[in-house]
Amino acid sequence: MKKVMAFCLTAALVLSTIGCGGSKEPAPSQGKEPAAAQAEDNKESSAQSGQAVSSKDTIIMASNVEPATLDPSGLDSASIKRVYCQVFDQLFRYDGSSANIVPYAVESYEMDEDNLGITLHLRKDIVFHNGDKADADDLVFTFAHYKGSSIGSTLDFINFDDVTKTDDYSVHVGLNYSFGALLDSLVKVSLFSESATTEKGEKFGQEPVGSGPYKFVKWVSGDNITLEANEDYWNGAPAIKNMIIRLISEQSVQMIELEAGTIDVALDPLNSDVADLLNKGSENLKVNSGGEVVVVFMACNYESESGIMKDKRVRQAIAYAINTEDVAAVAYDGTGKGATGLIPPGVMGYDESLKENSVLTTADVDKAKALLAEAGYPDGLTLTMVNANVITYTRAAEVIQNQLAKIGITLDITTYDDATSSSMQEGDFKEDLCIRLVNINGDPIVSPYGTHFEPAKGVVGGRNVSKNANDPETEELQKTIDELKVTFDQDKKEELLKEAQKICNENMWWIPLCFASLNEIQNTSLKGNMKVVNYEYMNKAYFE
Repeated sequence: MKKVMAFCLTAALVLSTIGCGGSKEPAPSQGKEPAAAQAEDNKESSAQSGQAVSSKDTIIMASNVEPATLDPSGLDSASIKRVYCQVFDQLFRYDGSSANIVPYAVESYEMDEDNLGITLHLRKDIVFHNGDKADADDLVFTFAHYKGSSIGSTLDFINFDDVTKTDDYSVHVGLNYSFGALLDSLVKVSLFSESATTEKGEKFGQEPVGSGPYKFVKWVSGDNITLEANEDYWNGAPAIKNMIIRLISEQSVQMIELEAGTIDVALDPLNSDVADLLNKGSENLKVNSGGEVVVVFMACNYESESGIMKDKRVRQAIAYAINTEDVAAVAYDGTGKGATGLIPPGVMGYDESLKENSVLTTADVDKAKALLAEAGYPDGLTLTMVNANVITYTRAAEVIQNQLAKIGITLDITTYDDATSSSMQEGDFKEDLCIRLVNINGDPIVSPYGTHFEPAKGVVGGRNVSKNANDPETEELQKTIDELKVTFDQDKKEELLKEAQKICNENMWWIPLCFASLNEIQNTSLKGNMKVVNYEYMNKAYFE
């Protein structure tokens, strides 16, 4: 089979840099905009030379959510990634930022000439924690393991029945359709040992066996997950020999323990603590950012009991009434920004031009009232919202409630726990509005434009909770998304993503609210760790 796009040399060069640690470390950035500076810090730390030596042999990190499983194919959540990035090797991974994807467990790859298949060449020096050497059979098993899994359901471009071993370390993966964000999606895929996974059976999610820089030791439910260094790791043994991820649900307690020195990283700090640290600075603590990749939005439910949100004039009136700068200031304690579109600044496709004359960052009460009157509501109306009991959401909802009151809209809010709220929103909920957020990992066509903002997914049970699949005005957006899916040229992708945002801003199926960064707070003596979106790469971390 004729193939193009060989990347052996690129992979070798990249892995030679990310495979080394060192003592040179840039000064931590404590300005108002940590994301861009952190991306540069990440790149420098990943390019260090020499073997790092750590002054402490144990790192303790605090997470506010206990993962449901440690099987990487199980769920796409931050709580799982914090562990599986240590225990497993991903086929590809981010280096420095989500815009830079490099082969990792895979040393090189080639795309088929028609872009309907990819050949992956596995590294020859990977050894699983059970002592087995990784080969092509494990890679074939990996794709079989993802088939039918939660993560596998998001990889519908892969033809899981067309995965073929081509030599001892190479596998050809057939695709159902050409997909321009293929590598972004393969960042989600970790390498599995066929023998270890089969032997563990149903216990695998609680006792994982991978090939990553750390080995699983124990999981004490409700308390901690403990890992130990893999001294035979192909990319160099970690300098920090023990890792404990403590489960501390109260974010304020995480900060108290961090200041007391009983933990080294607060993975889920309060926005107020981040703001305080960015404003005042500290000799002992610093903010580590995964990038300005968060967009918070309000979805307008077409299938609500009232049916009001099907009227574009009502959706536009709401957008004119809202000042997103005020929403972001309250929801994120000053660390967020008012959104101007559905793609934040740290992500490919961000459109700076949307800031000009934005209807979102300045409220226009008169225009909003005129649109309501045109829609048949000159005296206002009552709308309903289902919301999650998450501080960012509840604060945003309160601000929006007050802003809508100025144009005669009464907003009735019902609040549930996060899991119940999410289940309702993706199910058959009857309220008019709901607040959601998405952390954009890499190419936006993977998410949110292939999930939350794709009209075809706007059905009961779909990720697009506006339920707008049957709105004929979504046709133009769907065509743009379909074109994005098969586009490999980066400049063309940028153009299409900006076009998609303009279409969305005109129709306001999803009203943008806030842009924000994914932040954690850590001890300043901790160096060499890399946070990209929700991925925590700790294999080159050390304490000065």
